[in-house]
Amino acid sequence: MYYNGVYHLFYQYNPYSAEWGNISWAHSVSYNLIDWINLEHALIPSEPYDIKGCWSGSATLLPEDSKPVILYTGDTLADHQVQNLAIPKNLSDPFLQEWVKSSHNPLMTPVGISPTFYRDPTTAWQSSDKTWRVVIGSQIDGHGAAILYKSKDFIKWERADKLLHSSNRTGMWECPDFYPVSTNDQNGLDTSVNGEDIKHVFKASFNLSDYYIIGTYDSETDGFIVDFDFMDDIIQLRYDYGVFYASKSFYDGAKKRRILWGWVLEADNKSDDINRGWSGLQSIPRSISLDKKGKQLMQWPIEEVEELRSKEVSFKNKEIKSGNVFEIAGITASQADVEVSFSLPNLKGVELIDERVHNPQLLCRQNNASVSGVYGPFGLLVLASEDLAERTAIFFRVFKGRDKFVVLMCSDQSRSSVATSVEQTIFGSFLDVDPNQIISLRSLIDHSIIENFGGKGKSVITVRVYPKMATGKNAHIYVFNNGTKSVTISSLSAWIRFGGDLETQQNEQPQRHRTGFHFQPLKNWMNEWGNISWAHSVSYNLIDWINLEHAMIPSEPYDIEGCWSGSATIVDNKPFMLYTGINFAEEQVQNLATPKNLSDPFLQEWVKSPLNPLITPVDIDPTFYRDPTTAWQSSDEMWRILIGSQIDGHGAAILYKSNDFIKWERADKIFLSSNKTAMLECPDFYPVSTNDQNGLDTSVNGEDIKHVFKASNFSDADYYIIGTYDSKTDGFIGDFEFMDDTIQLRHDYGVFYASKSFYDGAKKRRILWGWVLEADSKSNDIIRGWSGLQSIPRTILLDKNGKQLIHWPVEEVEELRGEKVSLKNKEIKSGGVFEIEGITASQADVEVSFNLQNVEGAELIDERVHDPQLLCRQNNASVSGVYGPFGLLVLASKDLTEQTAIFFRVFKGHDNYVVLMCSDQSRSSVTTSVKEAIFGSFLDVDPNQIISLRTLIDHSIIESFGGKGKSCITTRVYPNMATGKDAHIYVFNNGTRSVTVSSLSAWSMRHAQIADIIKEESPQNVSLI
Repeated sequence: MYYNGVYHLFYQYNPYSAEWGNISWAHSVSYNLIDWINLEHALIPSEPYDIKGCWSGSATLLPEDSKPVILYTGDTLADHQVQNLAIPKNLSDPFLQEWVKSSHNPLMTPVGISPTFYRDPTTAWQSSDKTWRVVIGSQIDGHGAAILYKSKDFIKWERADKLLHSSNRTGMWECPDFYPVSTNDQNGLDTSVNGEDIKHVFKASFNLSDYYIIGTYDSETDGFIVDFDFMDDIIQLRYDYGVFYASKSFYDGAKKRRILWGWVLEADNKSDDINRGWSGLQSIPRSISLDKKGKQLMQWPIEEVEELRSKEVSFKNKEIKSGNVFEIAGITASQADVEVSFSLPNLKGVELIDERVHNPQLLCRQNNASVSGVYGPFGLLVLASEDLAERTAIFFRVFKGRDKFVVLMCSDQSRSSVATSVEQTIFGSFLDVDPNQIISLRSLIDHSIIENFGGKGKSVITVRVYPKMATGKNAHIYVFNNGTKSVTISSLSAWIRFGGDLETQQNEQPQRHRTGFHFQPLKNWMNEWGNISWAHSVSYNLIDWINLEHAMIPSEPYDIEGCWSGSATIVDNKPFMLYTGINFAEEQVQNLATPKNLSDPFLQEWVKSPLNPLITPVDIDPTFYRDPTTAWQSSDEMWRILIGSQIDGHGAAILYKSNDFIKWERADKIFLSSNKTAMLECPDFYPVSTNDQNGLDTSVNGEDIKHVFKASNFSDADYYIIGTYDSKTDGFIGDFEFMDDTIQLRHDYGVFYASKSFYDGAKKRRILWGWVLEADSKSNDIIRGWSGLQSIPRTILLDKNGKQLIHWPVEEVEELRGEKVSLKNKEIKSGGVFEIEGITASQADVEVSFNLQNVEGAELIDERVHDPQLLCRQNNASVSGVYGPFGLLVLASKDLTEQTAIFFRVFKGHDNYVVLMCSDQSRSSVTTSVKEAIFGSFLDVDPNQIISLRTLIDHSIIESFGGKGKSCITTRVYPNMATGKDAHIYVFNNGTRSVTVSSLSAWSMRHAQIADIIKEESPQNVSLI
């Protein structure tokens, strides 16, 4: 379905297994029919009328209010098939993510019809009487039948007196389709169009194939007169003569075309499906139109497929003599697009066809790729091993009939794989072309599927193959001729086909450290230097993301050397973006950008202000003047922002004010400065409540409110202070100073930098993001093709004691939780280690609480050491204490050669106990080129109570939250052994005293969906704000 600029694909899906059952409507959306975004399921079995399955159906756009609706078959408890209606919950949602089932369901029930042969309603159409019509597939008296229903309001449906069509040559008709085609135009037509120069196509699925017939439809009488019928002895038209079933077409009004999808089944066995974890796929979408002769349909891959082409090889006029084979070199043969045209010099002596054989598939089996003829077999050998032990042959063969030449098109899978458990069928079709002219073939090759279009789309054969040898870089493509006569390649072009951006990124070896549920660009650098632009991604849940075109790229004199960091502010319900630009003179200036179209829910296009730059560095070093904050407004209705800077060698936050967001004036005094740092990068300033757990809008101030000021660039960390802000005088008095000898508060005590917070008004919370750098080498970044990622978004609020912030992963992260294991009250004696089994350890969420029986004997702390990181280095996971180290060993190999330890250690201080939280990466990888730092923090908890830890593990990033979020440590690790299924999680205690796991819950984490719909080649390095 195409609706409001978005393509919607609904398909039958089992959420629980790679086999039939629990049938639901999965839902994916796209802007180009190539790159797809998976959403939550549109329909799941939930009501009495569909409790045993939401089966196939169709979407219709109601013209009165341009509202999409779905008619679908539900399977009841009694195994009766009934027809139901669903409508979108929110039409302002561009993805139509939620669908509501009608309270009138079921709308149609099988009266006088077998309830097990009554399914798959078509797209509805409307005739001049303004009455809607729909066809339901059925079987009556053992014969295929298309039952017609009519409705004025799309709710009350009445069965027509007569069938739209029936046939005594077939059984049940599944997944019918009925639509108009023009006899004199290549454009597609809306389903309700009828009139002169229009034919109608009726398609039905049976015998594991999709057959169609062409005829004339009278919309006044609802009569359908066919030009020929199904299973005609001479004419048996199919969409596809290979593996292709239960297809569905729709009208794409944006490009005036009718598009066809088909379900392509697997051709190996069910155990293979279950082992893989998936089964089935969709064909490449095809445009369909009526042939000029009016006797058959033409099919061709949609034009968007060609956007995936790269690295073309081509040649012309190459003779292929009898028995010759040559390779098409220079492309990736396992994922390619090949177009080739053959010409035959002289058709004298062509072999005679057996007139008794009307079945092209039988002819192809009798005359396979190894059986030599006169003209043919000639064509392509694809997904072939170098020695041709594995190969799939797509070829033509020319015969002489009684009064004309006959061209046979075949796909021979008999040698497609050395595996014995796969189907190796040979498929065939007659091709209605003149062999005295060009015979053309286009083959789309995609690892295990090959789609072949003969004669510019007059015949199509889709096949599934499962080579063992001819995979990846070991696959080859050859042109061959096994006929006795030479043939000529008139032209050949072949391209590598890049995959669409719905793809698994974790399975290939170079991607083993790529994260599964963190936000991470699909390629290139995040926040590193060079060509710095503003990348732009959107989400409905802060977990699943859609990459859009870049919001801003260097293009103007004031930002030609880079569009650096900045912040967004909502001004009168309109977003404004202030950002730092680098001009030709390498000076940092502040600029404004606004959305081009506020009605676009994604705000995809941004316009730079003609008044830029708005703020320039007067009497300030122009190389230390950047990163404007989100603006806030005080009671005087003036806007205020801070810009990070350095003055007299000390970090400074410079305050600016404006009445109109255009003209900004610098305040008389510096907002904040510190002599303990040289530069305040990426400042952030916002209010927090002292008596409420909710977040606050940036402009809020008053009683019971403190303010937080954060700055980056203290030894590559994000420090913050808490204080009181007077909005009348713009004075900010901190409760303590940056880098105080006893209080050094950070957002995160590990790898976490250049963070940014924002207020989420929908859920009344403040959310914090942080940039997490790589910790291996730049050469590894380049080999991977990506670098850097974002932390899991966190909610932040003030602790009850008012002395620090509390961080916690946003609640949406828990939606990714899968398999769960849990335990309680398990004692871990000194030296004890036990494994948390039953989850995917490389992508997991673990919450554990420890209880200490008696802390009186805790070891004394060295009062001279105030640096927790130094204490963690001195007392790492291998150094035994009294209480501790105890905690988790994550991303660990079975033998613990590789391990990252997140642990606690309890000391006795001068007048209190001190809890140390550490993350020890010293044994995280056997690779020597990665940083293996040890990070640490003091944790403000009472060890006589519970000591809690939550750790999010995602392949190469570990985010640990101690004491319910009082201290956070994020680390990057790159194990070589402890990856994928070879990763393990253990609980350990290396202290001399026992500790008790009072509770532990651990979950496997599902992958987040991060889809990329960027069309243009993007700059190498992007900055995500």
